[in-house]
Amino acid sequence: MVMLEELREFGVANLPGIWLDTGDAVQGCILLVESNLDFEDFSEAIQNSIFIRHLASVDYEDSLKGTESDIEYICAFADVLGRRMEPGRSFSVQTRILGTGKLPYRKVVINELLSQFLIVRSDSEMDCRNPEQVVSVLCTPKTTYIGLSETSLNRSSWPGGKHRFKREDDQISRAEFKMLEALSVFGLSLPSNGLALDIGASPGGWTRMLAEAGLTVDAVDPAELDPKLRGNRRVRHLRKRIQEYQAGSKKFRAIVNDMKMDARDSIEIMLRFASRLEPVGLGLMTLKLPQAGRSPREARATLGMVWDDLNRLSEGYEIVGARQLYHNRSEVTVALRARG
Repeated sequence: MVMLEELREFGVANLPGIWLDTGDAVQGCILLVESNLDFEDFSEAIQNSIFIRHLASVDYEDSLKGTESDIEYICAFADVLGRRMEPGRSFSVQTRILGTGKLPYRKVVINELLSQFLIVRSDSEMDCRNPEQVVSVLCTPKTTYIGLSETSLNRSSWPGGKHRFKREDDQISRAEFKMLEALSVFGLSLPSNGLALDIGASPGGWTRMLAEAGLTVDAVDPAELDPKLRGNRRVRHLRKRIQEYQAGSKKFRAIVNDMKMDARDSIEIMLRFASRLEPVGLGLMTLKLPQAGRSPREARATLGMVWDDLNRLSEGYEIVGARQLYHNRSEVTVALRARG
């Protein structure tokens, strides 16, 4: 697994650790590790991680019976957790249950009941959308792992890093979720005016979002755009390959690229337009990853390839951040700015 190889490079955990769930590229895997660092220092040490989507501290580990009595037992931790929570700061409870069908209760029940107990036993209010502190609960058929941490240390305020967005009526493609998640994870926002370049725009999800933000978009792709974009005065569809596109003297407030292309070829195209990105502009692209297996050798090769790709990109751009997001599949999303 690439995540495990990345942890080896950081040198902050006793590895290989214990796989609690091997999951997949979308749902994610869960690895239990021990470290000589406290949780805050551990989080700080891996802040540049690409493949670690979410962290949760483990302060308490205990056995479960696999019956409904487990709920009462878990809620009993409210006493000690409530004393540790910072008064006046919002919280949420995030529960994950492994072993579908093996435990006779659902995560929503634990979330609701434990939250009620914590409200009584602490001077904090529950806020599931924007919590300042998180109680993390993980249940396997035999064991529960419980921890309390600052949300900012968890790498994501969403349980398991699973950003979820409501599908809008005018949404064109799933790729729009990728852009929304990237903006959230990297703490960015789309410019509200100026020109934008969408490289490989079809079917037009990112183009739609750029135009809706207030940008005028050169959408370059030989394929058709979604009919929803017809008549949109902010969209100029150029039906050609990006290699044929000439920007002239244009400067862009945003340059985005979600092409299904070999990462290194895609990077060279992005570098071609690096001088066209305004100093206050935003760049966003995805790096498609090879369909690698799970061997350590393949994982190391994938990690090395991504590092090489980022180094090449940094020759033309400032790297704001690079992460494998929940809405990515076999790819990494990179946020960019113009070099100073």
